Amino acid sequence: MPRLPPLPDLDWPDTQNSAAPFARDIGDVYFSGEGLSEKRAVFLGGCGLPEGWTGRESFTIGELGFGTGLNLLALWDLWRQHRPSPTARLNYLSFEGALIGPDDAARIHAAWPELGDLSGQLLAHWPSRARGIQRIHLPDNITLTLVVDDIAAAIPQVQASVDAWFLDGFAPARNPAMWSAEALAHVARLSAAYGRAATYTVAGDVRRNLEAAGFSVAKMPGHGRKRERLEARLTTPRPAQPSPPRRVTIVGAGIAGACAANAFLRRGRAVTVIDKAPAPGAAASGNPIALVMPRLDAADSPAGRALVEAWLYARRFYRELGMDAAQPLDAIHLPRGEKEQQRFAKLLADPPLDSDILQP
Repeated sequence: MPRLPPLPDLDWPDTQNSAAPFARDIGDVYFSGEGLSEKRAVFLGGCGLPEGWTGRESFTIGELGFGTGLNLLALWDLWRQHRPSPTARLNYLSFEGALIGPDDAARIHAAWPELGDLSGQLLAHWPSRARGIQRIHLPDNITLTLVVDDIAAAIPQVQASVDAWFLDGFAPARNPAMWSAEALAHVARLSAAYGRAATYTVAGDVRRNLEAAGFSVAKMPGHGRKRERLEARLTTPRPAQPSPPRRVTIVGAGIAGACAANAFLRRGRAVTVIDKAPAPGAAASGNPIALVMPRLDAADSPAGRALVEAWLYARRFYRELGMDAAQPLDAIHLPRGEKEQQRFAKLLADPPLDSDILQP
């Protein structure tokens, strides 16, 4: 399997009645002609939102099929209108096998100018083409965790407690792996107690696989031209989860300590940082210049993928801090001998990052 995830093969409609491209490699459209209204009815309404997050300080959505990002935009719009409190956090965990590019996403989003502000912010944070996990912090206390990989390989590796699922893969006949018994069993595993799920399809295999995973399933009136849709609720009990501590103490005020403090503050924790020096960054983290760059392994491995994921996160993190000291610069890697030249050639033959980042 190539290290870079595939790009979708898109065919654009020649009519103004639809903004949805056709995925030639799958043989299906990204969404029906109703588009945004269907997303709101099937997924937001089908999961009982916004009532479902009333009184909650943290709520987690799971999604199979990130696609165009339209579900996230519809949810974000609803969150802005009905956020339970100024400090409430929305977590969005999504799985995608072939991520579309930001230019194609912008073309699709343009069909709904009422979402233009949110679309612009999402596109400014659009994930990179890289296999693995990307975590992106969005305005309004929203965190997007996007897992870009084949669903069969990706979903067993994830741990979460999801309150509601948007099951939005391509049609089951076209993309059976997304709706398999194994995938939906993991959906149940990752769900919180009495977690909900919603989808546009009423295919028999999907209903049976959801029921086998522990969901009660009900057919509901469809939206637009679709007669029916599904709503599901997990019936198997879950053990009570301990409440996370509200106060955190961090020993060390270097880069690692400061980043840890930032992460806990994002999660609404009260943070105390202790250091023997009178100011942060007084020891090794006080070097005049630091270079943040990825270690690129010649072959795919869990460690190598984790390092790329960490670098992609750091790249966004320092950019979003708005610090003048953090400057994006190109870095040149020169081979030191024939062995390293061979490693570079192997790396470029199967790169972990796209050509907008990694160039020969």
